[in-house]
Amino acid sequence: MRILYSILFILITCNLFSQKIELFGGINKNKFFDFGGNSPHFASTYYSDYSLSAGFGIDSVKLDWLFLKFTMQYDNYKGKLNASGGGLGGSFNTRASVNKSILSLGIFPVNFKVFKRINFSLGVLFSRLINESFTGITESSVLNNPTSSSLLQDQYDRYSSKSYTGIQGSISYDIRISKSIWISPQYSYYFGLRKEFREFPSETKAMRQILSIGIKKKFK
Repeated sequence: MRILYSILFILITCNLFSQKIELFGGINKNKFFDFGGNSPHFASTYYSDYSLSAGFGIDSVKLDWLFLKFTMQYDNYKGKLNASGGGLGGSFNTRASVNKSILSLGIFPVNFKVFKRINFSLGVLFSRLINESFTGITESSVLNNPTSSSLLQDQYDRYSSKSYTGIQGSISYDIRISKSIWISPQYSYYFGLRKEFREFPSETKAMRQILSIGIKKKFK
């Protein structure tokens, strides 16, 4: 991740002129998910929640014939999850509420405009966990034995994975307010490709919808 952030810094400092620099911020709606490819005795449920996203970006970075967009993005996101399963005379149930913050580098190789003002971008986000908090409980039972339970926050120092990768697409509309400044309402959708938790008993990933407002400035 340090290498990727260094690349972004170099690109920004070396290509500042004739580029558009953008600051953006807004709200996100996160929901964890899995594809249900677990045992037929396993069940999982996820509940969405709202939080905040913010970042900055630089577009029209020319690499040979390709024009790229880069972003540095902060996301705080939340959610609740429930997993249960059983078999061979035993069963378990895990419930958790998670609040985490990540920092992401976005690389967008697909960028195009429609009607000169509507922008589409598609790329990959590489993310790193910077903070988390979680509460929850795990209950388990074995045949002819009483149910036992334990708090997740007492069992684990860290519940989440440290790094993530996902695909993000964005659509925005540019509103010119001066010769070199635009306001840009935008919608983004993130689809996670790597699991979010190292301890939760499922290959849980995350999807997020983000509504934000950006301010763009063009440097010549």
